[in-house]
Amino acid sequence: MIDTPRYKELQEQLALQTDEKGSIDVLLNIAEEIKSFDVEEAAKMADDIIARARALAYLPGTARGLSLKGFCNRVKGQYDAGIEVLKESLTIAKRIADRNLEATALYYLGNIYRDLGDFSNVFSHYEKALAINEESGDEFYQSVILSSISNLLYDLNDFDSALEYALKCLPIFERVSNVNSLLNIYNTLGNIYFKKEQFADALHYFEENINRSEAETSAYVMAESGLGKVYYKMQDFSHARKYLSHALQQSEELGNAEVQIICNFYLGRVYMDEGSYRQALQYLNAAYTLAGDYMRRHDVMSIHEVLSALYDKMGDIPKAFYHLKSFEQLKEEIFKQKIINELRNLQVRQQTELAKKEKEVAERTAFLKHQFMANMSHEIRTPMNAIVGMTRLLLGKEPKQDQLRYLNAIQLSANNLLVIINDILDLSKIEAGKIIIEHTDFSIREVMQSVRDMLMLKVEEKGIELRVSVEDGIPRKLTGDPTRLNQVLINLTGNAVKFTEKGFVAVKASLDKKDGDKLWIRFDVKDTGIGIAPEYVDSIFDSFTQAGTDVTRKFGGTGLGLTISRQLVELMGGRISVSSELKKGTTFTAIVPLEEATVQEEVKQACVLDANSLQRLNTMKVLLVEDNEFNRMVAEDTLKEIIPGITLHIAVNGQEAVNRLHKEMYDVVLMDIQMPVLDGLAATKVIRNTLPEPAKSVKIIAMTANVMQEDVQEYFNAGMNAYVSKPFQADELLLKMDSVIGDSAPVSRKEETPKQEATLPPLPEQVTDRHFLKQFTSGNLEKQQKYIGMFLENAPKLLETIDKGLAAKDFQAIKIAAHSLKPQLSYMGVKEDVSKIFMIEQSAGETAHFETLPALVNNLKRICSKAFAELKNNN
Repeated sequence: MIDTPRYKELQEQLALQTDEKGSIDVLLNIAEEIKSFDVEEAAKMADDIIARARALAYLPGTARGLSLKGFCNRVKGQYDAGIEVLKESLTIAKRIADRNLEATALYYLGNIYRDLGDFSNVFSHYEKALAINEESGDEFYQSVILSSISNLLYDLNDFDSALEYALKCLPIFERVSNVNSLLNIYNTLGNIYFKKEQFADALHYFEENINRSEAETSAYVMAESGLGKVYYKMQDFSHARKYLSHALQQSEELGNAEVQIICNFYLGRVYMDEGSYRQALQYLNAAYTLAGDYMRRHDVMSIHEVLSALYDKMGDIPKAFYHLKSFEQLKEEIFKQKIINELRNLQVRQQTELAKKEKEVAERTAFLKHQFMANMSHEIRTPMNAIVGMTRLLLGKEPKQDQLRYLNAIQLSANNLLVIINDILDLSKIEAGKIIIEHTDFSIREVMQSVRDMLMLKVEEKGIELRVSVEDGIPRKLTGDPTRLNQVLINLTGNAVKFTEKGFVAVKASLDKKDGDKLWIRFDVKDTGIGIAPEYVDSIFDSFTQAGTDVTRKFGGTGLGLTISRQLVELMGGRISVSSELKKGTTFTAIVPLEEATVQEEVKQACVLDANSLQRLNTMKVLLVEDNEFNRMVAEDTLKEIIPGITLHIAVNGQEAVNRLHKEMYDVVLMDIQMPVLDGLAATKVIRNTLPEPAKSVKIIAMTANVMQEDVQEYFNAGMNAYVSKPFQADELLLKMDSVIGDSAPVSRKEETPKQEATLPPLPEQVTDRHFLKQFTSGNLEKQQKYIGMFLENAPKLLETIDKGLAAKDFQAIKIAAHSLKPQLSYMGVKEDVSKIFMIEQSAGETAHFETLPALVNNLKRICSKAFAELKNNN
């Protein structure tokens, strides 16, 4: 019986589980731990897990259980059953968009096809699994698949390539100390060295597996069979018979077909070489029957060859000829596929070579890259926080008309710069080449005016004219991505201004064509500047390209603006072109598809907080911890302007904050992260771990420029309750403050007021938006209806789970259900700022957030109710 430390730890975890899903997850981990020791027990556990997960409609648990079952089926030689359950697991994994589960199912299917000798299917499944793990950057699981490709190359008799792959995986498995992976790679290396007749090396790796594995397990008997066949090749028949006989007995008890075939095959060869032909025939026939029953074509081929030699020795020429012909025929069928797969094999090999060359550089720079991006985030966002905040405050102080013009230009520039900064600092978008095109209502005239405002100062400095016009036939409100459109127009117009010394720059928006609600808007940016030489026109959109080195020296710039513009226009479904005449001017034309907005009237935005919340915030006592003078000024003026009754104290570093909390109570601490003396993270840990109550439980909100996912997780791990990204939006800060204090009475309130039921803000006129679904399905109505149907079927169940979880205080169930519901709401166009589904998921996972869940869940229920109605009515 298994008695590893990990197994004991998992059993203890199982005893602590209070909900069925948690129990299923732990049982899956236990079964994964024992599958290499007792495949029969693991298979029984898999059946039980699948039944329990299906009863709960717990899809991740069902998919994992099916994958486990498929693994066990393969070890037991039950290939058809294994393929069936793994395909079902793969279907569920795709349905719930769990890429890790998808990769696992593909990998296990590849292993079965390898056993069956179906090399075409092996390669396709391994390649898909490898692509997913490369996408996620998981080096360990990439190595697992590459080690299997090593085994495949071994099957194809390409032992040098097989050894190359195996040796690349070995240090990774040794570094992570994964026992199962080490056992597998040592077995692979033992087999390769055995075939290369480097018997000392082969013995070394099989003996390593004997020492590392538990007796009476599949790994142990596999190692014994390995030692047996090596001793056979070394002509040490006594040791060969000893190891092979013992491994055969144990593998029969374990139900391990692969080891049974190996042992019978090599025992047959031992007796044949010793001249005991009848005993040899007995073992070889047993191996042949097993290999045929389990459809292991590669093994059947090898047995045919040895049986032909045996019958030849026994003088039975017809049978010898029959087995020889069978061997030749099967060999041709199997290895014919080798030629078909050479290109794929080469492709994988090239990817591995490239990874090998880049690996050293990647490992050296990975930490530095993260550190650089975190620092860049902080260094850019900190001054931007001051710019955005002070501009907002100045706009609220009734500026003069000319001042208003400049302030609006600053605000528009800053807001657009923030969006661009966010994409630059989002590593996943950079590395995956993904930028999401939004679909929101906007005014084309406001976008054009913002272009004028943002460039007017530069135009006036140069003494040229900037003409901006919008054709009357374009509707007031369109639907598209105004930020990206603005970015393109700023790039094109800024470029035109830059290269024009006299004359004018004209930006014109006109209607190119219309088809129902869809409009193709044509943007022409014309200038009377230096123009572009004919030899540069075709390459002007290429990265880092400008119209000659003399232009680069005179005007500067990176040459990336036009490349970015082209990519953005194409992402929006449009096209961009250029016409130019040297020394006379240039015209850039972008044609972008947009849609006419359903609502053409301006809708005044309602206050984000109800009266009760504002009253509660007005009586709060807040400690602002911030070392930057400008950021302190912005935060202080913003809060006092919106909630004038607030009591606000200042600390300039984390140590000063801790000292203040020793002396007095606060409702909320707004904590900067990067500060001298004691940073925000360290200060939070001191507060949570050393201060007495109630100070240690004070609500802490991180106000930080570092908003990368790993940073945010670190804030929560330290005990922070929420975070706000710098530059902060006032509405977001107020919502977070209101969320973390919940219904608790502020410490600065002089007397208790009766608790009132919070009034939920009014619902938007429309909570769903099918633009994403249309884009996602490429406009296929049948697919759209399918996804809507799935949503209408699944979402109410998840909503019910969240509601029941709230009643039972089963926060793990809430978190899991919210996580599943989040992408489904996104597909239906229900925005996060409306549903708050991400906040529900996060709150359910953090003890300090539990009190905010009832209000959030009530809001989600009414949002979902409206979404269901809208989707049913439009079906």
